[in-house]
Amino acid sequence: MPNTSIYYQHREPSPLRQLWLHITANPFAMVAFYIIAGIMVLMVLSPLISPFSSETQFSDHVLQPPAWHAEGQIRFLFGTDDLGRDLLSRVLHGSVYSLGYPLLATLLAAVIGISIGAWAGMSQGVQSSTLNHLLDVLLSIPSLLLALVIIAILGPALHNVMIAITLVLIPQFIHSVHNAFYEERNKEYVVASKLNGCTRWYLLTRVIFPNITSVVVMQITFALSTAILDIAALGFLGLGVQAPAPEWGTMLARSLDQVYLSPWTMVLPGLALFLTVLSINVLGDSVRAAIQERIRNS
Repeated sequence: MPNTSIYYQHREPSPLRQLWLHITANPFAMVAFYIIAGIMVLMVLSPLISPFSSETQFSDHVLQPPAWHAEGQIRFLFGTDDLGRDLLSRVLHGSVYSLGYPLLATLLAAVIGISIGAWAGMSQGVQSSTLNHLLDVLLSIPSLLLALVIIAILGPALHNVMIAITLVLIPQFIHSVHNAFYEERNKEYVVASKLNGCTRWYLLTRVIFPNITSVVVMQITFALSTAILDIAALGFLGLGVQAPAPEWGTMLARSLDQVYLSPWTMVLPGLALFLTVLSINVLGDSVRAAIQERIRNS
């Protein structure tokens, strides 16, 4: 009977296993992973673990300091705002607006943008040239400014913010995927696949796309960070998610007037926003580096 233990000892790890090993080797990436995972868990469980409702007001505890302050109370761990609402509860509920909705907009924009970008990257002639010029015009406009224009037309509301952010992100995905496909389509391995009779769909999904996954991951990371910051900026300007919704940017705007008297009202939502964006960027960069390393070694 053959000795199968040697086979299992020398078997090549799966791509997902290699990706995880690369992330675990980077302590900063692991910290970012745990922060993102923790925020995601808190977002999902926020209705169950929040001490209070995000709109519950305690008139006797307006601008209550955090629990570690001399005048603080343990029931309001991070204090209350100018209407007596528990800040911890509002930040937990606000993670749905500040992370959940940006994630949804990013995934929707990725599906649309990658599909159009892949089709355009394999096209030639007038279609490709026209799309390039149109993308150059759109990408020359800052994403926040473009979102402001869309919100000015549609009006400030949650569903309009989602539409604006999705429309802003789609050209970015189209541009990055289009360029990646354009660079890959004339390489030797693609030409060889064409000579072997591979269909256009097979070339897109099985030949070229696996070699540009690092570009896609990098773009998704950048787009998610952009979506989070743009939604927060729109909320801060009063054009995004409207009060009393506990969106982090809206909370920062409301606490701006009390920053000298009650700085704790700004610290928690600002810290949550900062850690979320930083962790996404660090983890995304580590995943992109792992994918590039796997492609080089294959």
